[in-house]
Amino acid sequence: MKKTTAIILLLVIMVIALGGALIYQMTKNNLNIIIVPSGDIVATSGEPNLPSGDEEEEDKFINESGEKLTQIEPETAIIEPEIEVKNKYDDVKVKESFDLIVFGAEPEGIATAIASSRLGLKTLLVEDKDGPGGLFTYGMLNTIDMNTGTNGEILNGGIFKEFYEKIGNKNTFDVNNVKKVLNDMINAEKNLKTMYKVKEIEVIIDDPELSLKSGEVLGEDEYRTIKYVMIDGKKYEALNYIDCTEDADITVAAGAKYTIGWEDINEKNRSMSATLVIRMENVDWKAMTDYIDKNKTSSSGYNDEAIWAFGEITQKYVPTQPHMRLKALNIGKQDDGSILINSLQIMDVDTLDETQKELAYKKSKKEAESFAKFLIENVPGFENAKFGGVADELYVRETRHIVGEQKLTVEDILLSKRSSKDVAMGSYAIDVQTTSIYDWGYIIANPKQYFIPFGCIIPKGYSNLLTCSRCASYSSIAAGSARVVPTGMSLGEAGAVASLLSKQRNINFQEIYKNTNYMTDLQDKIKLTGGIISKESKPILEKTNKNYSKIIEMCEKGILSLGYDNKFDSERIMYETEFIVLVKTYLKRSFIRDELWNTDHINLLDIPQNRAITPNRVKEIMYDITTYKIKDEDKKQDIEDFLNIVVPQSTEELTTSRVYEILIGFKDFIVREGL
Repeated sequence: MKKTTAIILLLVIMVIALGGALIYQMTKNNLNIIIVPSGDIVATSGEPNLPSGDEEEEDKFINESGEKLTQIEPETAIIEPEIEVKNKYDDVKVKESFDLIVFGAEPEGIATAIASSRLGLKTLLVEDKDGPGGLFTYGMLNTIDMNTGTNGEILNGGIFKEFYEKIGNKNTFDVNNVKKVLNDMINAEKNLKTMYKVKEIEVIIDDPELSLKSGEVLGEDEYRTIKYVMIDGKKYEALNYIDCTEDADITVAAGAKYTIGWEDINEKNRSMSATLVIRMENVDWKAMTDYIDKNKTSSSGYNDEAIWAFGEITQKYVPTQPHMRLKALNIGKQDDGSILINSLQIMDVDTLDETQKELAYKKSKKEAESFAKFLIENVPGFENAKFGGVADELYVRETRHIVGEQKLTVEDILLSKRSSKDVAMGSYAIDVQTTSIYDWGYIIANPKQYFIPFGCIIPKGYSNLLTCSRCASYSSIAAGSARVVPTGMSLGEAGAVASLLSKQRNINFQEIYKNTNYMTDLQDKIKLTGGIISKESKPILEKTNKNYSKIIEMCEKGILSLGYDNKFDSERIMYETEFIVLVKTYLKRSFIRDELWNTDHINLLDIPQNRAITPNRVKEIMYDITTYKIKDEDKKQDIEDFLNIVVPQSTEELTTSRVYEILIGFKDFIVREGL
């Protein structure tokens, strides 16, 4: 009997000790997650020893005598969590150790790695392409979306400022020159090692959740930690890791949570469009600028290196393929006299799917030829132009949004909220690019300056990993501003400084974030390296504004566009067709169940155009939309009673402000009553 009990105990220890490893394998744009759950028996080959489909559950446990063990007593199965969880790489010899490993040689990653090297940290920069520059060099986006203050001052210092000076203090640049500048900056760093053309990366984490007993939760000081990474089969380790990849692939490979596109406002399969940059040769720059001078509009202009104009012409372009759009021309001059145009937009593509992304690239490459022909035939200055090809890859604006310890919201931007945890600044307009063939994009607002907290680049629950790219922890609408490259470069440099502090104080990123003294130290060090964190808040909206709550609610959901002048026309009369679309969109983006915002039964063609909405029609329409699929008569009556209270009978024409007030109140009622 004693022998049997000992064998059972030994088996249980083996089961728990061998289980529980998490290995996240990442290949280029294609994550393959291998999970060996705690409690499974692992064969010597490393594969789970799972029962076959016709095998009884109790056959999984057999002792040395061949007896089937159908049950393990709970008290026997309790093992102390000190057992070390191993995986197949733990015994592999480390090829090299670093203070910091940076993933992604995008501009953000380059700034991070250079800053780290200059701070004396042994740094590795890892990239799957054959060189640096990413969006600037392979996507050929040759215009920088700048963050500038109210006096025109640049709000991003440090490495970004140095880079900006090296390209001539211009926000439009020559792509080949930028390649050289970035390579020179990287090669000058003695503490920086680069690794290009990487094919496979595996991220191995230490997850304290695997050691918890049933019902236990993680303590305040327990976090997931990257133990090491396998790069093309070789083992590398570091004190800290920073993910600057385009789509936060490393962060996701480590198991962090995220949303895609506009999922955070209940708009699945919706995100900002991608763009394919095209090259044109032999254009007449003077003919273009002369035309702009004679046909001035509020949205057109030029300087010596850039032109933004011709929207009245490009809107007439008819794409040869679906889900393509030609916006006004954003033109950047190259040193050889050719120009690059960032205007051909591609929508409804899952760019996280490599197959879809490649197909979209091929289609847009074909569309570019039609686009070039249109320019030659219709745009002044292009009469003798020639098509010069396209960028090597798409310019992708939006994919994942990592769930961080803190999230930047539209409200944070509009109020210019300051905190003791700020590490970088932004001011670029909340520019939500086209998301479908039915819209041309929106300027949600135009901030003066705002602040980004350290928690926005810390994936929630991780101790030695930061995400410093457009995929940081921003709401999808706030990302319309925070996604720009200078912001990411400043955040990456802040991450490098945090890595130095981590090494000096023997603390992790979570400890820095939660400690006021450490955060003050981090901010001081950021400023010493040239980073900018203003002490002045410059809101474009005050909480005392009578329409404050309405503006915030609608802007957060991407419904209200304040434009470049930040004006809310509260007295504008709303029309019925607009109201119907607004009701559906607002309730959907408020995560109200879809039965309450279904409008499939409504034919907008039946509604007279330009008929102003009135309280009487508000009640009729809202009742019709929200009760159309409800069978419960009591709930229908509750909705009718509420509408009768908040929308008194009247034929007055309702303003935008009044409509928003009704909608917000109605949404709160639905949530409160649990309808």
